[in-house]
Amino acid sequence: MERHKVLVLFGILFAIALPITLVGRHDAQRQVQSAMGEHFPSEPALVPNSAQSAERSLSAADLAAIQTVITQQITAFQADEAAMAFSFASPEIQARFQTADQFMDMVRSEYPSVYRPQSVNFEAVEIVQGSPVQAVTLLGPAGEWVTAFYQMERQADDTWRIAGCILIPLPGETI
Repeated sequence: MERHKVLVLFGILFAIALPITLVGRHDAQRQVQSAMGEHFPSEPALVPNSAQSAERSLSAADLAAIQTVITQQITAFQADEAAMAFSFASPEIQARFQTADQFMDMVRSEYPSVYRPQSVNFEAVEIVQGSPVQAVTLLGPAGEWVTAFYQMERQADDTWRIAGCILIPLPGETI
C-alpha cells in the first residue's frame, strides 16, 4: 500500500470513471471526486475539465500518441519486456524506480490489471491541473473491472510519457 501512495505523490491523477450502470456512474463519480480532493488538497473543489476541453487543447495527433504510448506499455508488460515498459515511464518515474526490473516488480505486484489485462478500452482524456489524464477501462486477470487513470507528460522532444497511473475499481462489477 505504501508504494501505491508513493506513486500517487508522483502525479497520479484522476478523471471520471466509465461506469457500467447508472448507479455505478454516480458511485464512481463520487469516488473519483473524493479521491481528487484527497490527493489534490490545494484545490479542494477540483473537478476535471470536460473531455471537450481536452480535445480542444490536445491535437488529434497528441490524443493518438497518448493512446499509442499506453498501448505499447501494456503490450510490453504482457510480453514481460521490462526495459521496453520502463521506457514509456516519465523521467521522474524512472528516477524513482531506478531499474526496469524494479519497475516491473512494482507493476506486477501492485497493478495486476495493467500488467495482465483481459480487455482494454480507452475512454475520454481529461485535463486535470493542466495535465492530460487518459481514462482506460480494464478487465483484470481475476475478472475485476477497473478504470486506470494515466497521467501523461509531454517531453521536451514532444513525445509523451506516462507520469503516473492510479486504478479505481468499478464497484460491484466482476466477471
